Amino acid sequence: MFKIVNATGGYGKTIIIRDVTLNVDAGEVVALLGRNGVGKSTLMRFATGLIPAIRGHVEIDGVTAPTSPAKRAKLGLGYVPQGRFVFPRMTVIENIAVAAEANGYSGRTAVESAMADFPMLKPKAGDLAGGLSGGQQQVLALARALAIQPRILLLDEPTEGVQPSIIDEIAGVLKRINRDRGIAILVAEQDLDFCLSIATRAYVMEKGAIRLETDRDRLSADKQLQQELLGV
Repeated sequence: MFKIVNATGGYGKTIIIRDVTLNVDAGEVVALLGRNGVGKSTLMRFATGLIPAIRGHVEIDGVTAPTSPAKRAKLGLGYVPQGRFVFPRMTVIENIAVAAEANGYSGRTAVESAMADFPMLKPKAGDLAGGLSGGQQQVLALARALAIQPRILLLDEPTEGVQPSIIDEIAGVLKRINRDRGIAILVAEQDLDFCLSIATRAYVMEKGAIRLETDRDRLSADKQLQQELLGV
């Protein structure tokens, strides 16, 4: 369903990722693991079209995706970037509605769905996004991504700076939308426990390349591998 093929790219003349290939099948949850600085975020930006490809491409349903991030979004590619990037001077409701309407969906319906998925947002619905806590902003960023009704959802470090109770809520929502809506998920993370709680398979990155593809059971059982590649 979703593939990154021979991805090579970076910033300016600096190459960060080299010949990275991975796939996420329909309805699958896959983790992208690795220490800080190995290229996970760069790969996510490559996947969404936010950095140009030096080499390689992205496929959605077996067809090469357009280069435009907006056109990839219209094909069902949702993205929650590292650092959240909510619109701080717009309310929670406006953040969700504008994402939906920009992709041709009902803002009102998207807001209603978000409030059902994330009850913590209800009392904050009329508040400016910039005034939310870091965890609340992360939840809002996820709600915005879901507002475009994605078929594949890319998450970049969703637990960063988020308190444990909210991490548990995010994990629960991700498992539910994967199960009930069939949304495939690729999540880039350093939090191994979070990834093991939602993903069935993982790619481990090292120095801008895929070092290993493994399943959850092997990764969970192999403490030496965890220490070597993830430092946990």
